[in-house]
Amino acid sequence: MTGSDRRDKILNLLKNKNKAVSGSKLSSELNVSRQVIVGDVALLRASGIHIISTPRGYILNDNKEDNYIIKTIACKHDKEDIEDELNTIVDEGGIVEDVIVEHSIYGQIIGNLHLECRRDVKEFIEKLNSKETSPLSHLTDGVHLHTIKCKDEKTYKQVITSLTEKGYLY
Repeated sequence: MTGSDRRDKILNLLKNKNKAVSGSKLSSELNVSRQVIVGDVALLRASGIHIISTPRGYILNDNKEDNYIIKTIACKHDKEDIEDELNTIVDEGGIVEDVIVEHSIYGQIIGNLHLECRRDVKEFIEKLNSKETSPLSHLTDGVHLHTIKCKDEKTYKQVITSLTEKGYLY
C-alpha cells in the first residue's frame, strides 16, 4: 500500500466512525507503526484536512458544529474537582472541546479533549491519574479555560448555571 493509499484509508476510517480512533488501532488495522500514523496524520493536516487529536485518538472535524453554540468559559478549581467539573458540563449537554492555560513564556497552551459524555470523562481522568503528570491547570493555580459546544442557548445557560452553583466559574 502506498503512503497516499494509506492516508486515504485513514481518512475513510475516521469518516466512518462517530468516535475517536486511536493511533494504535489505526496502525494495527493498516499494519504500520504508530509513528507512520503520526506522520500520515500530519500530512493530512498539512493538506487542509482538519483532524483533531484527543486523549482517546483522532477525530475528523467535518464542521458538524455549524449548528452548535461555541463558547469559551473561565474556570478555577483544584485537581480533585476536575472530574466533577467535566461531568457537570457533559451532564448538562455540553461538549468539552479543550482546556487552555495561559503561560507567561509560551502563551496559550491548549490540550484537546473532546469530551461528550461521562464515559469520555472517566477515560480522561483514568489517563490523567495513571500517568505521573499534572493537569495543565496546575501551571496556573487552577485557572483555565474550556471551549465548550452546546446545541442551543438553553443548554449553554444550564451548563453555566450548574458550574456557577458548584463554584467552578472564575
